[in-house]
Amino acid sequence: MSHRSLPFGLAALLALASTALAFRLVRAIGQLRTFFRTNGELTVGQTRRRYLLHVPEGLDPGRAVPLVVVIHGFMQSPAHQAEMSRWDELADDAGLITVYPMGTGVPLRWAAHEPADSSTLTRDHVDFIRQLVATICAAYTIDPGRIYACGMSNGGGLACALACELPDVFAAIGSVAGLYTYPPDRPTGGRPVPLIAFHGALDRIVPIGGGVRRLSYDVPAVADWMDAYARRCGCTIRADEHLSDSLDVVQYSGAPDDVEVIWYTLREGGHTWPGGIPLPEVITGPTSDAIDATRVMWEFFTRHARD
Repeated sequence: MSHRSLPFGLAALLALASTALAFRLVRAIGQLRTFFRTNGELTVGQTRRRYLLHVPEGLDPGRAVPLVVVIHGFMQSPAHQAEMSRWDELADDAGLITVYPMGTGVPLRWAAHEPADSSTLTRDHVDFIRQLVATICAAYTIDPGRIYACGMSNGGGLACALACELPDVFAAIGSVAGLYTYPPDRPTGGRPVPLIAFHGALDRIVPIGGGVRRLSYDVPAVADWMDAYARRCGCTIRADEHLSDSLDVVQYSGAPDDVEVIWYTLREGGHTWPGGIPLPEVITGPTSDAIDATRVMWEFFTRHARD
């Protein structure tokens, strides 16, 4: 039966329902395109890899600027990571370039659990990041001593793996709610890389105390992983400080070349980016505003340029 043979009112309702459904479908498609938006790609081996690049307007092409690689988490995307962390706002203020690589698989993810010399997947992702940095450096005037990486959750785990796998590339590393399944106690293959990290005490997805499995790997306690990484860097001094009712910090020092390892505990934070755009609280827990992870991370990075 066609709409023409139906009573006028019913036909009108069906037409309105069809229009509303089509509108929601178009809107959903638009949201997906925004979520998965990228503006660059390169081929690594036989695989096409995508990324989202942000270059502030008015950069002096003759002046070398820093580069920050910002890595999304499991089920996230480059565009979502950019929006949540507000790194582009800082890039515009400070005059640096940001780039957001895209993971692989469905949902999008990273392999950062085993050393690249024993895991093809880890090696593929490390090679992608290395080639991505080289691509950006070839296109823009980048200061090679001020190249940094940071990430959220699974992406924070990859950022920490990069500190171990690519110490010749990255001057310092940052991590938020990191999934620390990469072994930090492997023999060092180069200079120790300074690290700053943030973790919510109310994180249910990657609990601060560990004791769960994620992506088929055991999750360690954050304190244990940080202690091990600090030892890897040669740190001999640990200082714990209670900054406020909602914020604690552990600082490791005493290493050669003043290498620092710092990690903050957000007492009222969940699996979210402190000071960033909040995620759905029912899934991730609350977003703490006790500290702006992006701004504090950048201050840490500026203290640690690579010679």
